[in-house]
This record gives sequence, C-alpha cells and structure tokens, in this order.
Amino acid sequence: MKSNTKRKVLATLMVTLTLTSLVTFSGCGNRNVFDNWGNSKNTFKYVVVEENGHNVLHQIGTWADSESESATFTTKCCDNYIWASANNAVFYQNKPSEYAYDFECGCEK
Repeated sequence: MKSNTKRKVLATLMVTLTLTSLVTFSGCGNRNVFDNWGNSKNTFKYVVVEENGHNVLHQIGTWADSESESATFTTKCCDNYIWASANNAVFYQNKPSEYAYDFECGCEK
C-alpha cells in the first residue's frame, strides 16, 4: 500500500472513532459523561419544573443535557418525556425540602 493511501485510511479511521465517541458519550441515561450543568459525577433523581405557574416535583427516570442550557428527562411519577431549560427547572440529587416546590407530580392539590 502506498504511503498516501495509508494516511487516508488512518485519517478515515480516526474520524470514525472520534465521531463514534462523541455519539456514545453525548447522553448516558441518568449519568452524563460530559455534563454542562455540573461535574461529571452527578446523578440527578429529582427535578422541580415550573408548570403553569406552579413548581412541580418530578422523580427522574433518565435525563440528558444538551449543548444549550436545556435538558430532557423521563419521569417515574407520570411517565412523561419533558424538555426543560435552566430557566424553568432545577435538578436535585436528593429530594428537596418541601418549600422548593408547590406539589409532587401525581399529588396535585
């Protein structure tokens, strides 16, 4: 194989591996590898989302963040898939105090 051909094959292989790594690590369930909202060891279990003027506590099934200030998550309490921005959602590792939300999902007053 000529040297020029070897370089092309090696370059193609490197690009493929890089793209595969980016896709693999872009969102890993409930633990993000590259986390824009904190360090890489965060496992969020709860989120308080502003919904229709109320702060509602949801239990998180899985979540993933994006390049922008937003995240998507599935909920254990109501089986919804929710997109939220940093402006209307706060993530918690432990259940927050009752003053942080108006009611829990499924426990509407």
